[in-house]
Amino acid sequence: MSQRIANTLTKTSNSTTTFAGKGGAIPDGIGSFQDEIVIQEDFHITEVSVTLNDIIHTWVGDLSVRLRHLESNTVVDLFQRPGLPKFSSSGYCNDLKGNYSFSDRSDCNFEEIAATHAVIPSGKYASLQSLSAFSGMSGSGTWQLIIKDSSAGDSGSLGSWNLDFERE
Repeated sequence: MSQRIANTLTKTSNSTTTFAGKGGAIPDGIGSFQDEIVIQEDFHITEVSVTLNDIIHTWVGDLSVRLRHLESNTVVDLFQRPGLPKFSSSGYCNDLKGNYSFSDRSDCNFEEIAATHAVIPSGKYASLQSLSAFSGMSGSGTWQLIIKDSSAGDSGSLGSWNLDFERE
């Protein structure tokens, strides 16, 4: 697990601020990939989006991805084992290979797309749970991305991730 303080700010435009996290290997069936961004600046969150950059993984049904603000213990699932249990006990066998953004502005259902594409197209998707759970909070604190692979046999990696805030 890593921590980066202050230097994670990559750009600010209008009322959007982007923080960058690192990537790494997604452990196969045991443990989870975790990365943290520590934000010292205090600002009021109006909207949050998360982008997974260059994520590659076979069998998307193995994966659960969540964003957590440690200080408030607020957790939002971006997706959770797509296709489980309605498709099979292992979820959808389709693959991730690209960049995937999750926000409340998208109405594109990740699970529906995962069901119909051998490789899930890069794009903007609605998260499984609303990211509005973070609205009204302070942006300061530790933000954690957690990617859990719940079944052995398929592996993958994340290139990096971005955390975007609309702010006041």
